[in-house]
Amino acid sequence: MRHLATVLMFCAAITAAAQHVVRLDLERTVELATDSSLTADRYRSVFQEARYAWLSWMASRKLQLELSATPLQFEQVMIQRYISDTDNDEYRQQKRLLSSANLQAQQVMEPWGGSFYASTGLAFLGNYGDYNQHQYAVTPVRVGYRQELLGFNPYRWDRQTEPMRLTVAQQQMNYSVEQAAAEAVKRFFLLAVTQEQLKMAQEQMQSCDTILAIGNRRFRIASISKAELDILTLQRSLAATALKSAQLSHQQAVRSLAVWLGMDEHTRLQLVIPTVLPRLNVAASDAIDHASHNNPNYLSMQLKELEARRDAEQLKRKKGLNASIDASIGLNQVADRFDHAWRKPLVQNQVLVSLTVPISDHGKKRNAWLAAQSKAETASRQREEQQRDTELDVTQTVAEVNQRQSMVDDAHHALRTAEDAYTAMLQRFIRGQANVNDLSLAQQYWQTARINQVTALQNFWNSYFHLRLLTLYDYLKREPIRH
Repeated sequence: MRHLATVLMFCAAITAAAQHVVRLDLERTVELATDSSLTADRYRSVFQEARYAWLSWMASRKLQLELSATPLQFEQVMIQRYISDTDNDEYRQQKRLLSSANLQAQQVMEPWGGSFYASTGLAFLGNYGDYNQHQYAVTPVRVGYRQELLGFNPYRWDRQTEPMRLTVAQQQMNYSVEQAAAEAVKRFFLLAVTQEQLKMAQEQMQSCDTILAIGNRRFRIASISKAELDILTLQRSLAATALKSAQLSHQQAVRSLAVWLGMDEHTRLQLVIPTVLPRLNVAASDAIDHASHNNPNYLSMQLKELEARRDAEQLKRKKGLNASIDASIGLNQVADRFDHAWRKPLVQNQVLVSLTVPISDHGKKRNAWLAAQSKAETASRQREEQQRDTELDVTQTVAEVNQRQSMVDDAHHALRTAEDAYTAMLQRFIRGQANVNDLSLAQQYWQTARINQVTALQNFWNSYFHLRLLTLYDYLKREPIRH
């Protein structure tokens, strides 16, 4: 008996858990969509990738230190040697041991497009065999500068594109997460409509049962005809079919929203539909201004145009004369003893000037430059078109949001009127002062008004969250959206 009681309690607990209902309002739905949506998590990861790339670029602008070393290199080879005693060349075995280390610092110079560098190094060379010798070579200090004189300066362009690239990634993440929120709102109201339809189907079923019972009593006293009773019976049958269809649609909408929010697909959801709207008076000029600062389409198209112009300039520089210089000055010395290698170092100067002069490439570089220039012009036109289309979309959405507020008020007033009319008509039918057709028509008006109210709310909130998506601005909190 004790085991049976335990099993029964366990089953009761499972049943209670299975029947647990999660109540969701619109605000909580948006929070879940932006916090735990798989889409939101994926775009946060994409932003982190861009953030680390930006940090890497920032680090590249600072002083770079690098140690390169060959701790041990051993060679045992046959080498050709001239023997003066026999006046002949002979192959002799030779063993060689090498070791070296070099420490170099480099700092890029963004305005000029070159880089300063400084280094210090030490090397050891030992020969063993018929000829034994070892030497130490040291470079106490060496400083220099290298740059392309007439070439392309990538650092100047990176200083413009890299911060812009990070900002685009931040805005794109906000935009993508807000897309997840807008999609959650759509699914929320799709469920809200099916929830209201299910509630109406249940009420219709109960109403048809009640009216059919009244009709039977009135038929027995010859108050209504057989045809009118048949109509009531048919309405009850149709209500049962509509109830099953509403239950199926509701289950599908629940599953769709639950999965999108990261819940178990069998979670039972009950929505709290917002009936009170915030009073918004959004100006199109303000919305366009928010979009220009927050919408990633603006900045991403500017970045695309800037990158195209960078590529065009790079190809333009390459098609003409190119010159580069690498000059350095330092100290070095070689000795058989390590301590002697640091004595009386000698001056080491190096200057390298290189030129590249195109003679004939049959228009290869020129045509590549012209293609890049055309690409830059295309990017500029695309940026203007994207800006125009976004501003038009923002303007239309602002008009929709402002207009749909009054439509919600109208739908709510129509619902109160239809509900009062149906209640009055039902009382008249019960007293025998109205026929079945009058009651059915009043009921249809009431049901249509109920659906229209939810649909009006659905249209308003969908338009509002679409406006949020376009401008990445929260008009209720009056602040930019940051995820």
